[in-house]
Amino acid sequence: MKKVTIDKFLEFYPCYSEKEIRKIAGEKVEWTALDILALDIPPEDRLWAVLREEFIVAPILHEFACRCAERALSRVKNPDPRLFEGIETKRAWLRGEITNQELADALESTWCATNDVKWDAAQDAAYAAWNAAWCAARDAAWCAAQDARNAACAAECLLQIEELERMLEG
Repeated sequence: MKKVTIDKFLEFYPCYSEKEIRKIAGEKVEWTALDILALDIPPEDRLWAVLREEFIVAPILHEFACRCAERALSRVKNPDPRLFEGIETKRAWLRGEITNQELADALESTWCATNDVKWDAAQDAAYAAWNAAWCAARDAAWCAAQDARNAACAAECLLQIEELERMLEG
């Protein structure tokens, strides 16, 4: 599992001060994603900290983003099927079945689907699905996590942390 030193972590410009980070770290001089996910800090801060390739390999970040989008869509009545198609397209790309250009072309309809949904919790879920299918690894995971958090609340972040821990321990 990847490890990041406390000094390297500070280069991510966390909202916590260096003094606070060093206090949270205690005797640790480096962290894994699982170390950070276990910290007693707000769940959204834990997700912000680890959803980057310095901690987690890109394929896991992309798959995590897809799972976040699916959870968000599970709360929408009659979601547009193009949103699920976008997630599946992203997974086909992860498996190496389609090229970057094919992914970009296929996801245009997913983006259109997000614009067709009424702006409310459904729109948040649709946007999360689009982000999961489209954005780069860290951005996709973080955007999907952010959208799901905004649509549900901090409880959703805790569920996402549990899912991410399972994926990393897996």
